[in-house]
Amino acid sequence: MSIELKEMVTCPQCGKDSKFIVWNSLNGDIDPDAKQQLLDGTLFVFECPHCGHSTNLFYPILYHDMKNKTMVYFTGEESVERAKMAFNDTVNKIGFSLSNHRMRIVTDQNALREKAIIFENQLDDRVIEIIKLLYFANAQKQCPDVHITDAYFLIANGKYLLQLIGERDLSAEFNSELYEKIQAQFVAPLVNDDEMSIDMDWAQQVLTRE
Repeated sequence: MSIELKEMVTCPQCGKDSKFIVWNSLNGDIDPDAKQQLLDGTLFVFECPHCGHSTNLFYPILYHDMKNKTMVYFTGEESVERAKMAFNDTVNKIGFSLSNHRMRIVTDQNALREKAIIFENQLDDRVIEIIKLLYFANAQKQCPDVHITDAYFLIANGKYLLQLIGERDLSAEFNSELYEKIQAQFVAPLVNDDEMSIDMDWAQQVLTRE
């Protein structure tokens, strides 16, 4: 089920109020247009109809991809524990088990979009996070002057790409062979892995254990 609300937003540029759709929960199978906005990175973008100014809005959202059995909760860092409780409440409210679902919590809008892209393409986000960490560490070593701070996965023209965020953004491409190698070496041995916060910190812990 999707839950959308129409809220009034004051444009920071011209000061005029306009309506904006805020999604408390978004079921991508029921609302494919909104899902596409999430995949495109425009779901949180408010464009003022009066002056044309664009700004990014922050609000928590529960994203449900029924086809790929995935739920992703986007919230602030201070609310991660409450998000875990919200997952449990959701299971109770809908009345059926989500034991076969991947449950994820993210605290960044780009990470929410990234998860949606990963699961839409039937990939494993654990594999992607390990690959991101490897490229991130290498970029920091090879390009220290760029001060790389983060990395995000996307797919463009059928290619697997990483955007490396820093004082100057970089990009890198990797192939399915690397994906399959990381999956076999690091992820396949992980059984009963119910961790909800899958990110590069999680990947660092996995590689450290190895």
